[in-house]
Amino acid sequence: VNCTGQALRAVPPDLPKDTGILLLSHNCLESLSTTAFVHLAQLTDIDLANNGLVALDTGTPLKSLKELTLSHNALAALPSLQGLPSLTHLAVAHNSLETLAPRAFCTVSKLQNLDLRGNKMRQLPENAFEGLTALRELDLSDNLLEKLPMELLQDLQKLETLWLSGNQLQTLPPGFFPKGRLFMYVFLTENPWHCNCDLLYLQTWIQKN
Repeated sequence: VNCTGQALRAVPPDLPKDTGILLLSHNCLESLSTTAFVHLAQLTDIDLANNGLVALDTGTPLKSLKELTLSHNALAALPSLQGLPSLTHLAVAHNSLETLAPRAFCTVSKLQNLDLRGNKMRQLPENAFEGLTALRELDLSDNLLEKLPMELLQDLQKLETLWLSGNQLQTLPPGFFPKGRLFMYVFLTENPWHCNCDLLYLQTWIQKN
């Protein structure tokens, strides 16, 4: 169902009950609760981009939802994500996130693709991504990250693609990339890398991989 660009301030109450994909981008949905979608039992994909969204309450479960797009909004904090046990794709790009809470994604362990680019994050807790053992793609590009904890990727056993481009990184801590883990792509461009002995770990890792 396509409700894009209709200046909506609330989710229409008369949506077809068999709606699977719901496009609500470019509206005026500044505050939402998943209660608005609870009657849509087959809903698998919601696009809420470009709404000026500042708050999303996910306390009411949406057990079938797999993809949630929250990009280009005004979120200063990540929603709790409780009640979304089937979520595999989450996009929160181009919001106003300054950091993540420890174990921020512990309720969405099936997540495979996480897009956090274009926020205002300067640092992350070491266990920010704890429990995301199914994650394959992680985009942290175009933030303000100055350093990353060594343990950040430890739980991401299936991670294949990592974007770190466009941050303020000067080095990465030794052991940042877990031993024996193979990545298809790691993007590191547009960072002010400081070419001294602290960068030796990253240089060696690149040569070996």
